[in-house]
Amino acid sequence: EEGGGGEEELSEEDKLLLKMAEEQLESGEAEVIVVTGSAVERKDLTTPAPVAIITKRDLDASGLTSVGDVLQNLPSQTNAINVQFNNGGSGATRVNLRGIGAGRTLVLVNGRRHVPGGTGANAAVDLNAIPMAIIERVEVLKDGASALYGSDAIGGVVNIITKTDYDGVNATLYTGNTTRGGGFVYDLSATAGINSDKGNIVFSVGLLDQGAIGAGERSFSKSDKFFDWATGQVTTNGSSAVPQGYINDRLGAPGNQAWQDIVAGNPSGIYFNDPVSGWRDFNLGGNRDVGEGDLYNYQPQNHLLTPSTRYNAYSAGRYKFIEDRLEAFFELSYMNRRSEQRLAPTPLFIISEGLTLSADSVYNPFGRDFRDVRRRVSEAGNRLFTQDVDSFRLVGGFEGKLPGDLPVFKNWRWNVSYNFGRTESANVNQGRFIRSRVARAIGPSFIDSDGTARCGTVDAPEPDCVPLDLLGGAGSITPDMLNYIGYTGTANGFNTQKILEAYAAGPLYEIPGGGPVALAIGAAYRDERGGFRPDPITATGDTTGNKEEPTEGGYDVKAAFAELSVVPVKDKPFAKSVELSGAMRAFQFDSFGSDFTWKTGALWSISHGASIRGTYSTSFRAPSIGSLFAGTSDSFPSVSDPCDTSQGPRSPTVDANCRADGLPDDYVDDRTQIRSRVGGNPDLEPETAKVFTLGTVWKVPWVKGLSATIDYWNIEVDNAIVPQGASVILSNCYAQPTRANCDKIIRDGNGFITDIVDLQSNIGGTATSGVDLALRYDQAIEGIGRMTYNLEGTWLHKFNEIQPARTVEGKGVYDLGVNPDFRFNLGAMWNKDAFGAGANFRYIDGFRECEDNDCSEDNPYRNVDINMTADLFASYTQKSELGRSMLTVGVNNFTDANPAVIYNGFLATSDASTYDFLGRFIYMRFSQEY
Repeated sequence: EEGGGGEEELSEEDKLLLKMAEEQLESGEAEVIVVTGSAVERKDLTTPAPVAIITKRDLDASGLTSVGDVLQNLPSQTNAINVQFNNGGSGATRVNLRGIGAGRTLVLVNGRRHVPGGTGANAAVDLNAIPMAIIERVEVLKDGASALYGSDAIGGVVNIITKTDYDGVNATLYTGNTTRGGGFVYDLSATAGINSDKGNIVFSVGLLDQGAIGAGERSFSKSDKFFDWATGQVTTNGSSAVPQGYINDRLGAPGNQAWQDIVAGNPSGIYFNDPVSGWRDFNLGGNRDVGEGDLYNYQPQNHLLTPSTRYNAYSAGRYKFIEDRLEAFFELSYMNRRSEQRLAPTPLFIISEGLTLSADSVYNPFGRDFRDVRRRVSEAGNRLFTQDVDSFRLVGGFEGKLPGDLPVFKNWRWNVSYNFGRTESANVNQGRFIRSRVARAIGPSFIDSDGTARCGTVDAPEPDCVPLDLLGGAGSITPDMLNYIGYTGTANGFNTQKILEAYAAGPLYEIPGGGPVALAIGAAYRDERGGFRPDPITATGDTTGNKEEPTEGGYDVKAAFAELSVVPVKDKPFAKSVELSGAMRAFQFDSFGSDFTWKTGALWSISHGASIRGTYSTSFRAPSIGSLFAGTSDSFPSVSDPCDTSQGPRSPTVDANCRADGLPDDYVDDRTQIRSRVGGNPDLEPETAKVFTLGTVWKVPWVKGLSATIDYWNIEVDNAIVPQGASVILSNCYAQPTRANCDKIIRDGNGFITDIVDLQSNIGGTATSGVDLALRYDQAIEGIGRMTYNLEGTWLHKFNEIQPARTVEGKGVYDLGVNPDFRFNLGAMWNKDAFGAGANFRYIDGFRECEDNDCSEDNPYRNVDINMTADLFASYTQKSELGRSMLTVGVNNFTDANPAVIYNGFLATSDASTYDFLGRFIYMRFSQEY
């Protein structure tokens, strides 16, 4: 198919332009297209706003099975959730353009919104709901677009274009596995379509099964690690909640003689129940799996890559009632996802639960109460969190063209549609305990006349209660004890979206000596509802897991928009053309009121293929259902008390602030996770943003197939809707002399932090800017074949989070996630006749991480390494009477590179949103088309 010969072939961009024109045109009309970011028809892919296009060829070359994974590899995307998120994940994959939040990236399917997906009351689309088999291309608008699309389009817009005019039958099998073990995946899909003069229809079904990888199966994640910022020494780390048992008794309260003997021989005040020698000093110097210490290594119990199974079905069609004037269309999709996250057995910290192990418990041999007993309840097995998610979407409508003999609006295109989407989820969690029952089970107990342990006292027994043995060592907790305190919780959630919208667009007139004046107008009504209903035990907080109160609510919005495009100059010596554009959208939300947003842009096509473009816009993000109505819930972020001295002395500022709170010089709280209370706020206002872009496009005329774009972008988000984050609250209170947010930190009478209150608020904002670079060279070379080279990169100039007390500078440091100075992708593809091959290379720059995840002062830091991965693939295509057969084999992460090590990273001592955790992955795809 490819290669040299007597006639030069179309470039990939020319093919795409022709394809888009064929999709959107009726026969006999001038070829025009509609590009994401504008409702006005045009004849070129170049617009005032920067748009990148990922073709079907690019998707296939990625060797990936989810469009979300492809999008997360873009240099302009960072810090989005995916299936590598185990603790805190939900099996969903999202996209986060510019790293300013997935809720600030709008995802469309064929130019229309898609219902949010997840466990319920979600604000962003789960990209796993859109199977790769149905995707024709993806258009990525890297600009604000609220004036056209409404809320959420701040960081940009991802528009997934599906197959609508497919003619034939295709069956595809994809399978692959890692060379280190784990992660086996297979993907089966079948697509069939029929085209006729009156319309077309396409059907597709698919099944994808993704196997798990355990954290213990990779060297970089098999153990948690502790980095000593003073010495640079790395030791194994873990949890003080161990199966053998832990007692913290630094206060040294008296007990019986057995306890006094332990205290006398072990002065640390922290004790470990050694299965050989009995109770002794706890060794905090590492974990028992990998090091010399007594800490519990929870990593091997966790998933590194979470497993899931996805079933999907899709259909779309069109029918022409009146040629070129009226046709009906529909889109119908369904997805079922079953996913799982796995954590180590529950760590029971009775101090965090506000409980006390009674001196009168039959399983307490030491004759005194204990407030700080920690026990990994390994007898209960792993904590499991599963999701069964159904996503349904139906779009139907009519579109056509007005008559050509009208005095105005002649040949205008119009479209009226109704969009209904619903996501439902059933979420099951196992391995947690009922707090009130734990309280009774570790309270007073006695041995009855039958020799059976009973809760309560002889005079006041507690029926149906089974005493709990926390100090008897690993294996001391019996099935009867577990049956009494344990439970399985089932939660249900949903999102519902209903949209009625209409628009019309077309030319108004031609400017003498210039080009067309075109207008698009439209109106929409959207209703969003969502909810999450946890099980009763979790909802009331009577659990040793995270409390989650019910969430339910919704809002509706009415909106109208207009977009105007004017070409005042055309075919002049100084300009091939000049296009000026403007758009405005007025809206009314029942949740906060009315407002409007606007955008202006310009495109100056000079000569010799060079153009200058720029936009300036205001954008907004309305408070989501979760932001408004989420019930208060518990989270356990990976943070530690800044006043803790177990890992070394406090800095002068921290020490002064801790002393001001009445905490002693030798205060110890060695927990690595502290409960944070998060939730919604019905009084939220919308976020607002200002977005500016300026760039140049150059299609080199004397080198056919060579093009380049450079775009500067700047985004400023104000009134941001975010929780501050536990680490930021702690840092603001203790690491800064101004001592902000201290009222959000709650300590008990002994100084231990019990809660960090972190509700959603309109606080501060985000300011980020940078430069995008893209180069593409596509040319057929005689005797060699077609060569295509792509370079896409982003240089980050600034990434700041503005908080009430300070501004956090996130560029080149890990304070706000992975925001390196530079990221780029380089790709090369070759095709000749039946053969093809290619390579993709990704580069992520290094950055700094600092002690306490705070690089704002002269805190100790280390440099995180750059990360480079390379993918290789080859294909063979055979045409016969049976159709077209295509075999592709490839290797992703060919060098088996590990992710960058980040000691402040919450998952696997790295960053799951940025780096590849799988390692070398070999895959095969076979496709048969008839």
